[in-house]
Amino acid sequence: MLELVPERGEPLNADNPDGGLYQLLFGSGRGLITYLLLTDQDRVDVLVVTWVDFGEHRD
Repeated sequence: MLELVPERGEPLNADNPDGGLYQLLFGSGRGLITYLLLTDQDRVDVLVVTWVDFGEHRD
């Protein structure tokens, strides 16, 4: 999805919405991708992927 529509994410810094850093929630809000959008190079660099699991402990 980032390859096709990278502008779907929210700017990381609301004071600089054209700065190129974005965040996108996925997985019902349990995942977060932080990425750099380089439009002049037609490029998206994924910087951080975070996943939070609120599942029960499994022994």
